[in-house]
Amino acid sequence: MSASTGADATSHALTIDTARSQPPLFVGIDLGRWFHVTIVIDSDGKFFAERRFAHSVDGLSTTIEWLFDIAEQVPQRFSVAIEKPHGAVVETLLMRGIAVFAVNPKQVDRFRDRFALSGAKDDRRDAFVLADALRTDGHRFHRVSLPPPDIIVLREHLRSRSQLVKQHVALSSQLRELIVGCWPHLLELAPKNKAVDAFFGELLLLFFDVDNENMDSLRTLIQKHRIRRVTFDDVIRTLQAPPLCVAPGTLDATQAHITVLTQQLLLVIRLRREADQFLERWFRLHRRQSEPLADTAILASLPGVGALVLASLLCHAHDAVRLRNLEALRSLGGVAPVTKQSGKRRQVLLRRARSQPLNYALHHWAHMAVLRDAKSENHYRRLRNKGHSHARALRGVVDR
Repeated sequence: MSASTGADATSHALTIDTARSQPPLFVGIDLGRWFHVTIVIDSDGKFFAERRFAHSVDGLSTTIEWLFDIAEQVPQRFSVAIEKPHGAVVETLLMRGIAVFAVNPKQVDRFRDRFALSGAKDDRRDAFVLADALRTDGHRFHRVSLPPPDIIVLREHLRSRSQLVKQHVALSSQLRELIVGCWPHLLELAPKNKAVDAFFGELLLLFFDVDNENMDSLRTLIQKHRIRRVTFDDVIRTLQAPPLCVAPGTLDATQAHITVLTQQLLLVIRLRREADQFLERWFRLHRRQSEPLADTAILASLPGVGALVLASLLCHAHDAVRLRNLEALRSLGGVAPVTKQSGKRRQVLLRRARSQPLNYALHHWAHMAVLRDAKSENHYRRLRNKGHSHARALRGVVDR
């Protein structure tokens, strides 16, 4: 061991001993849009200090230095309670070596009743409630850790893809509503019970383009998308059908509106396709390069796990997967049921407090496993034969 390494180890040991010899401090931060409120209390729950800082680089850095001054430059002496487990404030605190604990907003609401049964609420009170909850029940809260950079990048990519999916569905609904008002017969060419695809969007642009009367364009479009649900004759016959009888000017106005929505829709479809292709490339790369006992290799070997499911598990349940915490994974994904029992009454209910993106991924995982794996299909059939619903049977497959 070098002299510098030995000095660093000695300094670290002294820091830990100093933190143990001094009383701990508990910090609650109530996050706002532009300003945040920080309350510091001591181990007896008494008010110690308060600070309001702006959501900026200077505001956050000066507040952290203020906390270090209070703790006499010993970050192990205090811990922070906060409602949002991610963001610039949380990540800056973690990178400075400060312990951060996530408290669910519903839990904060319950803790607030300790101080005001009337339901009174303000930023300063919430910060104090967070700090006091950490003081009394800190062992029950989840300590936040900073995930690896590649997981952070992947998480933002999944979040972006989720927004694209929502926009795709929303634009499809708006487009169908406009078409029903004047050209309901055109929906015969659209996908049934699904979001509008690129073929139908490009077909609408051709239909409303008065300068384009070339039949070859329609043939090329059908061949390009490899459409099998309709033939060329079906498309021609549907496009030639007359619109509904509406007030003068309605057709032109609706046509212009549909054209704008279709152009937006085609852009969203293209971006969503690119996002899916990125996930597939990531999946193939990590499945090939991972060690046999790595998290990625283990999860990818399970039946029904594809790019989206694997990325969701690693991002939205990173700590649970890393620590092999099965119960936490079941609770986060909404697989573990909630049992309520009082006297002779006993109910087993669906878990509503869950990570919605992870829940969607697990639902998709079970669906694909039933289609591809004989054991999963047999378990699904047994649950269905007992009278369970489709969703309940899929949760049973994931749990198994």
